[in-house]
Amino acid sequence: MTKIPLSPFGFLLALSILALIATSCSDDDIPEVTYTYDCEFVQNDADMDGIIDDTEKAIMEECMEDKFTSKSDIESNLIGEWELIGHGEGWIPTVSQPCGYITITNDELVYAFENAYVDTTITHTWEIEDHGNGVFSLQVFPEYYDGLSMHVFCSDFMYGDATPFDGNMYLYKKVN
Repeated sequence: MTKIPLSPFGFLLALSILALIATSCSDDDIPEVTYTYDCEFVQNDADMDGIIDDTEKAIMEECMEDKFTSKSDIESNLIGEWELIGHGEGWIPTVSQPCGYITITNDELVYAFENAYVDTTITHTWEIEDHGNGVFSLQVFPEYYDGLSMHVFCSDFMYGDATPFDGNMYLYKKVN
Protein backbone atom coordinates (compact mmCIF):
# COMPACT_ATOMS: atom_id res chain seq x y z
CA MET A 1 0.00 0.00 0.00
CA THR A 2 1.39 3.36 -1.01
CA LYS A 3 1.16 6.31 1.36
CA ILE A 4 0.47 9.72 -0.14
CA PRO A 5 2.34 12.44 1.71
CA LEU A 6 0.09 15.26 2.96
CA SER A 7 1.56 18.74 2.82
CA PRO A 8 0.97 21.18 5.69
CA PHE A 9 -1.44 23.10 3.42
CA GLY A 10 -3.37 19.90 2.59
CA PHE A 11 -3.52 18.98 6.26
CA LEU A 12 -4.93 22.42 7.19
CA LEU A 13 -7.41 22.26 4.32
CA ALA A 14 -8.66 18.82 5.40
CA LEU A 15 -8.90 19.94 9.04
CA SER A 16 -10.85 23.08 8.01
CA ILE A 17 -13.32 21.03 5.97
CA LEU A 18 -13.91 18.63 8.86
CA ALA A 19 -14.44 21.56 11.27
CA LEU A 20 -16.92 23.16 8.85
CA ILE A 21 -18.89 19.93 8.52
CA ALA A 22 -18.97 19.40 12.29
CA THR A 23 -20.20 22.92 13.05
CA SER A 24 -22.76 23.12 10.25
CA CYS A 25 -24.85 20.30 11.73
CA SER A 26 -25.38 21.56 15.25
CA ASP A 27 -28.32 20.49 17.38
CA ASP A 28 -29.48 24.14 17.42
CA ASP A 29 -30.62 23.77 13.80
CA ILE A 30 -33.06 20.97 14.65
CA PRO A 31 -36.41 22.27 15.90
CA GLU A 32 -37.56 20.79 19.19
CA VAL A 33 -40.78 18.80 18.85
CA THR A 34 -42.80 18.82 22.04
CA TYR A 35 -46.21 17.79 20.74
CA THR A 36 -47.09 14.33 19.48
CA TYR A 37 -49.75 14.24 16.78
CA ASP A 38 -51.55 10.92 16.69
CA CYS A 39 -54.77 10.74 14.71
CA GLU A 40 -56.29 7.81 12.89
CA PHE A 41 -59.13 8.62 10.51
CA VAL A 42 -62.21 6.43 10.88
CA GLN A 43 -65.27 6.90 8.71
CA ASN A 44 -68.36 6.47 10.88
CA ASP A 45 -71.59 7.01 8.96
CA ALA A 46 -73.73 6.67 12.10
CA ASP A 47 -72.25 9.49 14.19
CA MET A 48 -73.09 12.46 11.91
CA ASP A 49 -69.74 13.99 12.86
CA GLY A 50 -70.01 16.31 9.84
CA ILE A 51 -72.49 18.51 11.72
CA ILE A 52 -70.95 21.49 13.57
CA ASP A 53 -71.60 20.88 17.27
CA ASP A 54 -72.24 23.41 20.07
CA THR A 55 -68.61 23.38 21.26
CA GLU A 56 -67.30 24.11 17.77
CA LYS A 57 -69.89 26.91 17.34
CA ALA A 58 -68.89 28.47 20.68
CA ILE A 59 -65.17 28.41 19.81
CA MET A 60 -65.86 29.92 16.39
CA GLU A 61 -68.05 32.69 17.84
CA GLU A 62 -65.47 33.58 20.51
CA CYS A 63 -62.67 33.54 17.94
CA MET A 64 -64.68 35.82 15.65
CA GLU A 65 -65.16 38.29 18.53
CA ASP A 66 -61.43 38.25 19.40
CA LYS A 67 -60.00 37.88 15.89
CA PHE A 68 -56.77 39.52 14.83
CA THR A 69 -57.30 42.66 12.78
CA SER A 70 -53.83 43.12 11.30
CA LYS A 71 -51.88 41.07 8.80
CA SER A 72 -48.67 41.23 10.87
CA ASP A 73 -50.44 39.94 14.01
CA ILE A 74 -51.87 37.00 12.06
CA GLU A 75 -48.54 36.17 10.42
CA SER A 76 -46.57 36.15 13.67
CA ASN A 77 -49.23 34.09 15.48
CA LEU A 78 -49.44 31.47 12.73
CA ILE A 79 -45.89 30.26 13.35
CA GLY A 80 -46.26 26.98 15.21
CA GLU A 81 -48.23 23.75 15.12
CA TRP A 82 -51.99 23.48 14.63
CA GLU A 83 -54.28 20.47 15.05
CA LEU A 84 -57.71 20.04 13.47
CA ILE A 85 -60.21 19.92 16.34
CA GLY A 86 -63.47 20.70 14.54
CA HIS A 87 -65.09 19.95 11.22
CA GLY A 88 -68.41 20.47 9.55
CA GLU A 89 -69.82 19.49 6.19
CA GLY A 90 -72.11 21.53 3.96
CA TRP A 91 -75.77 20.82 3.46
CA ILE A 92 -75.49 17.02 3.53
CA PRO A 93 -72.89 15.94 6.13
CA THR A 94 -71.50 12.57 5.10
CA VAL A 95 -67.78 12.56 5.99
CA SER A 96 -66.51 12.03 9.54
CA GLN A 97 -64.03 14.47 11.04
CA PRO A 98 -60.72 14.25 9.19
CA CYS A 99 -57.27 14.14 10.73
CA GLY A 100 -55.43 17.38 10.07
CA TYR A 101 -52.19 18.89 11.29
CA ILE A 102 -50.38 22.01 10.12
CA THR A 103 -46.83 23.06 10.97
CA ILE A 104 -46.00 26.64 9.97
CA THR A 105 -42.58 28.29 9.87
CA ASN A 106 -41.61 31.65 8.39
CA ASP A 107 -40.82 29.94 5.08
CA GLU A 108 -43.20 27.02 4.70
CA LEU A 109 -46.38 25.29 5.72
CA VAL A 110 -46.44 21.49 6.08
CA TYR A 111 -49.93 20.04 5.92
CA ALA A 112 -50.88 16.49 6.91
CA PHE A 113 -54.49 15.60 6.11
CA GLU A 114 -56.58 12.45 5.94
CA ASN A 115 -60.29 11.97 5.32
CA ALA A 116 -62.43 9.44 3.43
CA TYR A 117 -60.95 10.55 0.10
CA VAL A 118 -57.49 12.04 0.76
CA ASP A 119 -54.42 10.93 2.71
CA THR A 120 -51.53 13.30 2.12
CA THR A 121 -48.69 15.33 3.58
CA ILE A 122 -47.66 18.29 1.44
CA THR A 123 -45.43 21.34 1.78
CA HIS A 124 -46.38 24.82 0.65
CA THR A 125 -45.15 28.37 0.80
CA TRP A 126 -47.74 30.63 2.39
CA GLU A 127 -48.84 34.20 2.91
CA ILE A 128 -51.73 36.07 4.47
CA GLU A 129 -53.78 37.98 1.94
CA ASP A 130 -55.43 41.22 3.08
CA HIS A 131 -58.78 41.67 1.30
CA GLY A 132 -59.52 44.97 3.08
CA ASN A 133 -62.11 45.83 5.72
CA GLY A 134 -60.51 43.42 8.24
CA VAL A 135 -60.90 40.37 5.99
CA PHE A 136 -57.86 38.11 5.65
CA SER A 137 -57.20 34.67 4.22
CA LEU A 138 -54.44 32.11 4.28
CA GLN A 139 -53.02 31.55 0.79
CA VAL A 140 -50.80 28.55 0.04
CA PHE A 141 -48.68 27.86 -3.03
CA PRO A 142 -49.16 25.57 -4.82
CA GLU A 143 -52.86 26.00 -4.20
CA TYR A 144 -54.67 23.35 -2.19
CA TYR A 145 -58.15 23.78 -0.82
CA ASP A 146 -59.37 20.92 1.33
CA GLY A 147 -58.85 21.98 4.94
CA LEU A 148 -56.65 25.04 4.32
CA SER A 149 -59.16 27.77 3.53
CA MET A 150 -58.71 29.81 6.71
CA HIS A 151 -60.15 33.30 7.09
CA VAL A 152 -60.65 33.87 10.84
CA PHE A 153 -57.56 33.99 13.06
CA CYS A 154 -57.31 34.46 16.83
CA SER A 155 -54.58 33.64 19.35
CA ASP A 156 -55.42 29.95 19.89
CA PHE A 157 -57.63 29.07 16.93
CA MET A 158 -58.09 29.59 13.21
CA TYR A 159 -60.90 28.46 11.00
CA GLY A 160 -62.64 28.67 7.69
CA ASP A 161 -66.39 28.09 7.41
CA ALA A 162 -67.97 27.62 4.00
CA THR A 163 -70.94 25.56 5.25
CA PRO A 164 -73.49 28.28 4.39
CA PHE A 165 -72.44 27.77 0.75
CA ASP A 166 -72.47 23.93 0.90
CA GLY A 167 -68.74 23.87 1.66
CA ASN A 168 -66.88 22.61 4.70
CA MET A 169 -65.74 24.06 8.01
CA TYR A 170 -62.27 23.37 9.43
CA LEU A 171 -61.34 24.53 12.94
CA TYR A 172 -57.72 24.32 14.11
CA LYS A 173 -56.25 24.79 17.57
CA LYS A 174 -52.69 25.98 18.16
CA VAL A 175 -50.92 23.21 20.06
CA ASN A 176 -47.33 24.44 20.02
